[in-house]
Formats: sequence, structure tokens, C-alpha cells
Amino acid sequence: MTDPGSSLTVNAANRATRLPIVCMAFGNVALADLYVTRLYDMLERSCPLPFRLICYTDQPRNVPADVEQRDCGGWSEFDHQGTPAFMRKLGLFNPAYIEFDEFVYLDLTLVIRQSMQALLGAALSASEDLVIVKDWHYDCYNSSVMRIRPRPMRFIYDAFISGERFAQVLPGDQDFIHGVVSSRQAQHRVALLPEGCVASFKALVRIGRRDPALARRLTEQATVVKFHGRPRMHQAFDPVHHFFRIRLRDWAHGQVRSPIPVDELRSHWEGCGRPAQRDAAPEAPRASSP
Repeated sequence: MTDPGSSLTVNAANRATRLPIVCMAFGNVALADLYVTRLYDMLERSCPLPFRLICYTDQPRNVPADVEQRDCGGWSEFDHQGTPAFMRKLGLFNPAYIEFDEFVYLDLTLVIRQSMQALLGAALSASEDLVIVKDWHYDCYNSSVMRIRPRPMRFIYDAFISGERFAQVLPGDQDFIHGVVSSRQAQHRVALLPEGCVASFKALVRIGRRDPALARRLTEQATVVKFHGRPRMHQAFDPVHHFFRIRLRDWAHGQVRSPIPVDELRSHWEGCGRPAQRDAAPEAPRASSP
């Protein structure tokens, strides 16, 4: 019979050698469970490293058993009236809430369309404490994909708690992060992911209406396609919604053929994408001291 203590030790060792990838889900919405499940499935196919997916959520989720759920319902500092739920993302910069010295964060509203080898290589090799995406529309960060070291970046969380606020083009966590970093002249702590490895679906659609060849090249270059605002993936990939809200507008711009390979993106989101070859485990991320 296997010694239970030895089994626990092996399990703990396995967990310690896997890359922590974090996501967040809020609200009593069944779609959140679907999106967490789809993210996990995409990571299974596209992450070349052994990983664990940790979901910070305000309620239990009906998701695969291998997804580790963490209760963030007690993060009451984000419960003030008028504070959007997604501002809870700032809690990721509080080392008291996060058990890792370093982790990768992914939004739920994105499609991973090819191996994450290059993206993770850039994120994990950077010496800066925060690796983030440059926004596609204005001078700001986009927080859909990040590599975070919470302890040295705690000043972002502390700024929110102390009541600091900044001029924002789009009120939300990413404008706040950009405002805090700029106000403290802390840009040296931040690195940007290589241009093009994370693309905006909206931007690709708009580019495609004037230059379809460029839109296709940018899509093929991207590891991740982010769906921000509307439509989300379940809408963009629904044939009726796609026809009336996207394709008719394409036709109005003279694009008979869809400039964006929506069927290919749908296949990655729904589970038909090609799996990536998994590499050996990376050096174990260090667990934060309590």
C-alpha cells in the first residue's frame, strides 16, 4: 500500500514544478464556467510547458477538476458601489492574495491559436517585474496577458487601496495600472510582450476591411487573439450573429471573403486545434513567503 504522506509529497513536488497560470471569473453566469473550461482546454493543447490553471472566483465553478479554484469573494476592497468587477484584477498585485512569486495571467475572453512557446519565452525570460501587452488603440497597457511578480509590483494594489485615481480613456484596471506606473516613473519595471503576439479581434476586423491580406498575416502571426468588448467568442462564432453583425459590414466595405479566419479561430476555441509538443518542466516558480 502506498504511504499517503509520500503521495502528498510527490503531488506537492509536481505542483511546484508546473508553471502557474491564473485566470479570474466573477458573477453567477454559466458562460464563465464555459470560458474557464475552454481556456483550460486551449492550454492543454497549446502550452508547451507543464502548467497548473488557477481560477480566482467569487463562487464555485463547474469546471474540469484539474482547474484549481481559489475564493476571492473576500476581496471586499473591490466591492464599493460603482467599482466594476474586473477591477478585482488589481488584487493580483497583492502578494497576500497570491501564493506565487511569479505567474502568468490570462483573460478568459481570448483564443490561443498556436503554441505559446514564443510568448512564454518572452514573458518568463524578461528581467522586469511586469510583462504586459501594449494596447492596440491608444497609449496604454492591455492587461489581457501578463506575467506578474506581485511582491515588487504591490505598489499598484496599494495605490488603489489608498484612493489614488488617474485620468482614464477607458475606466478600468489597465488604465489604472498604466496610470500608477507612469505616476511613479516605474516604466523600467515593465516590459512589453513582442508586438503582434497578442492581437485584437476588433482591430483585425477593422484592418481586414481595408487590407485583408494584412489582417490575415497579423492573425497568423498572433499566438493569442483577444476579444474585448463585443463580440465575445460565443457571439463572434455564432453563425447568425457573425453574419448580421460582422459579415454584412464586411460586404459593405467590399470584402466578399471574410478577411479574418473565423472558422480557424472557432476551431481553436471549441477544441479542434492542433496540440503543441510539451517541453520539460521549467524551473519551479518560487512560492511566496507568508
